Amino acid sequence: MESILRSDIFFFITSISVIIITIVLLIAGFYFIKILRNFYKISAILKNYTEDTENEIREIGYHIRHSPLFTFFFGKEKIKREPERRSKKSV
Repeated sequence: MESILRSDIFFFITSISVIIITIVLLIAGFYFIKILRNFYKISAILKNYTEDTENEIREIGYHIRHSPLFTFFFGKEKIKREPERRSKKSV
């Protein structure tokens, strides 16, 4: 009789602890999903800002290269051409 009472107490305590652990894990999972969503939103915002910044820096570089002061100091931008290949034919 005493062993049955002990086993009932063990199963009662075990079931209560499993329920508590499950509730804690569910709450932690809920907050973890919320944190991941926030990271996703933040990364999307940062991606947009970096793309905008890249475009603005390219525009600034273009304006600097084509400004009169820059061309005065460094000259006009040279267009790179591929060298012509001369064929050596004997006539």
